[in-house]
Amino acid sequence: MKNTLFVFSLFVILFSCTTKQPENEPSQVKGFHYARLVSIEQKVGYKELIIKNPKTLKVETKYALVPRNSKMKRPENLKIIEVPVQNMAALSTSFVGMLNAIGGIEVIKATTEKQYISNKQLLKGINAGEVLTAGYETGLTPEAVLKAKIPLIVFSGFGQPFPNEEKFAQLGVVCMANYDWEEKHPLGKAEWIKVFGALLCKDAEAQTYFDAVESSYLKIKEEAKGITKKKRVICGGLVGDVWYAPAGGSFMAGIMKDGGLDYFYKNTIGTASVTPTFEQVFSDDQTCDVWINAEAPTLKKLIGLNSKFQYFHTVQKGKVYGYMHDPNYYWEYSQVNPHWLLEDFMRIAKGDTKSKLHFYKQLK
Repeated sequence: MKNTLFVFSLFVILFSCTTKQPENEPSQVKGFHYARLVSIEQKVGYKELIIKNPKTLKVETKYALVPRNSKMKRPENLKIIEVPVQNMAALSTSFVGMLNAIGGIEVIKATTEKQYISNKQLLKGINAGEVLTAGYETGLTPEAVLKAKIPLIVFSGFGQPFPNEEKFAQLGVVCMANYDWEEKHPLGKAEWIKVFGALLCKDAEAQTYFDAVESSYLKIKEEAKGITKKKRVICGGLVGDVWYAPAGGSFMAGIMKDGGLDYFYKNTIGTASVTPTFEQVFSDDQTCDVWINAEAPTLKKLIGLNSKFQYFHTVQKGKVYGYMHDPNYYWEYSQVNPHWLLEDFMRIAKGDTKSKLHFYKQLK
C-alpha cells in the first residue's frame, strides 16, 4: 500500500512539472457577477473576450486573447490580441486607475490629455515624451500609433466605431470599446478590472483586487442599512445651460442608495444622465438636505458660476459636497474603488463631517 501511494505521488509530481503552464499562457479567470456587458470564456489555448452593446445587450465584438509567440492557429472571425499586452493606448482616466491597481501603468503608451491625469508615474512618462496624449479620440493618428508600436487602443465606447478604425485595422492595431461607464451596478464598473487583468495576463492580481473591493463594499453597504433617517439629495450641476444629474439606473444613483442617501431622481429611467430644468432643480432643492457633486471647490466659486446658487437651500445650509478640489484623482480612482465612494456617501448620510473623506470635501 505504501509503495502504491509513493508511486502515485511521484506520478502527480512529475505530471505537474511537465504540464506547467507556459510563462505567457493566460491563467483561468473567474466569471463576471456584476458586470453585464462583458464576459471572458476559456477556450483551448486562448481566452475569448466578449463585449456587448449596452443598448441592445447583444454581442458587439469578440476578441481572441492569444498567448504571445504562440504557434497555435489564430481563431477565425475574432479580433486577435496577443497577450500579455506590452503597449496600449488607454483613452480614459478610469482605465488608468484600473491598470494602476494591477501594476500595469508601464504598458500605457498613449492616454488622454496631461491636464486630466493624476497618476505620477504616468505623468512622468508623458513629461519624458514616452507617452502620447490625445485631447480627443481623433487626435490619436494611425501614424503616431504605428510609430509608438501600440497594437491595442482601449476607448470609452458609445456604440460607434473608433475614428479611423479601418485604417488602424490595416496596420494591425485593434480598437476595443470599453463600456464600464454603462454598467448599472456599482460593483459592475469596477469588475471591468478583470478585462485589463486578462489583457496583461494578470488575472490573479485583478481578481484579488476586485474580491477585496467587493468584500469592503458589501460590508459598508450593510452598515449603511442602519441609517434610519435618510438625507434627501440632489446631485450634479450645470454644464452651460443644462443641468446633468445621474439617471435612476446609473452607477452613481445606485451607490448613493447603498450609502444610505435618498436621491431625489432615483425613479428616473436610464443609466446615464437626466436633464431637469434649472427651475425644476431649484424647486427640488428646497426639500433636499444635501447637494452632491457641485462643480466647484468652494461655495464662493460655486456662486460665481451662477449667482442663483446662493438661493439654494443646500447652499444656505452649507451642505454641499464635491470633488473639484482634486477632480483628476476622483475620475482615476473612484470607479475602481467604489467602496471608497460608498464610504464617503455613508459618512455624509450620517452627518460625519469630521472624518476625512476619500474623494469629497464639504464646500466652505
